[in-house]
Amino acid sequence: MHLGRRGSLFSLLARRSSLTRRLVIMRHAKSSWKEPSLSDHDRPLNNRGRADAPRIADEIFSRGWSPELILVSSSIRTRETLERMSHRFGRIQTEIRPGIYHASVHDLLLELEDMADGGTTMVIGHNPGSEMLINHLSGEWHRMPTAAAALLVESDGIWVVEDVIRPKEI
Repeated sequence: MHLGRRGSLFSLLARRSSLTRRLVIMRHAKSSWKEPSLSDHDRPLNNRGRADAPRIADEIFSRGWSPELILVSSSIRTRETLERMSHRFGRIQTEIRPGIYHASVHDLLLELEDMADGGTTMVIGHNPGSEMLINHLSGEWHRMPTAAAALLVESDGIWVVEDVIRPKEI
């Protein structure tokens, strides 16, 4: 367990409430490198990514991790990941956040200022940011291959990784 860094932005966020909050940190599904002329931001999902995204959505739903708010990077592959998950999450409040694209931990913490005091928020982003955010919050390292999702639970300022879903493990 990691108690957070005193004085850090996230310590301030954690002190806002003593209600239990949950955060699902997800890395986008597998992207395509077929079109070398596309910018990194504009790469779509490949066939595996298009297949993995709805499977992960089903698993998130079946485990009771469904969010009330989804924050998603502005990249094509993250938005397409969310679109492929829409059969489970299509009616959930979603915000496209350019600041999540290739964000540092500090940038991601700023994006998470809008988390509700209770309930579940999902952020769909990129690596290494996904792994670094999990480590920063919990003090643990977890491998986040494409389409992986981790559930973190916060109570009284302490974040704990409850579980990680990886496509090859379901």
